[in-house]
Amino acid sequence: MSSFGVIDLGSNTFHLLIVETKNQTEFQTIFRKRVFTGLSDGGIDLIKEERITYGIETITDFKNNLDFYNCNFLKVIGTAVLRSAKNRKDFIVQAEKILGTPIDVIDGMQEADYIYNGITLLPEANTGTHLIMDIGGGSTEFILIKDGKKLFSKSYILGVGSLHELFNKSDPISKNELTLMANYITKTVSDLIPVIKKYSPDYLTGASGSFEVLQLMSGLNPDLVVLTKIEPKAFNSIYDKVVSADAKSRENLEGLPIERVKLIVVGMVLKKTIFELVKPKYIMVSPYALKEGVIKEMITNEYNSNNVTW
Repeated sequence: MSSFGVIDLGSNTFHLLIVETKNQTEFQTIFRKRVFTGLSDGGIDLIKEERITYGIETITDFKNNLDFYNCNFLKVIGTAVLRSAKNRKDFIVQAEKILGTPIDVIDGMQEADYIYNGITLLPEANTGTHLIMDIGGGSTEFILIKDGKKLFSKSYILGVGSLHELFNKSDPISKNELTLMANYITKTVSDLIPVIKKYSPDYLTGASGSFEVLQLMSGLNPDLVVLTKIEPKAFNSIYDKVVSADAKSRENLEGLPIERVKLIVVGMVLKKTIFELVKPKYIMVSPYALKEGVIKEMITNEYNSNNVTW
């Protein structure tokens, strides 16, 4: 039995996933951890020094966990902020030294591919037409699939860190800021709109912590390894509750993690804007995304190279 680890260095959140596998297609999670590091706090052009420090502390902790579980294979992925920040090397050099593994800073299309490969590991994701949406701190990826087949994918600079910096000046957010942000989002995804009209997705399927908030605030279990269904009425109710509240009030909203309080408003506006374009039957929330897509690739590559004894 071999263990595979992946670290996803997101612009807002770092993830560690370690799995064990007995064959080429099945794996079991033995450890996972998520830390809100906020590298994109203030935007993705420059990482604040305190965010670099906290990120390196998190990397050190992840390394300790990898050693504890005797992880055989490791892949480390960097996304939007590590593609864009002027001082990204200040973080990357330190992190690679600690991990003893290079960080693979991928472009937005590769990120979308990993997300697609991760979500389609779930059988129910391979039925119907889904517009997959993965909201990050620095970018948002969209993948349209029909019965499991990918028809469109693209990454947009629409991360919640950048959107917050650009538009969320008031507390609670003003109607004018909401309008400006929605217009900006719509303009940014203008080439996605004809695709939505052509294929009329049944589902808006989310693959990020921002969507997990919908599960938590709906009283649903986010740990189930299936797509979770959110009714449009429930989504609209949660949206109104979050967007109308100031930061202090959001701290007391049931199901909203304290780490999400700052950026959840822009995350909700981003979801709402796309929701209005798609008008789906349901919002679906996926427990699988980029990390699982990377794991799938690692297992396949090691199997094909005969380096793994099953």
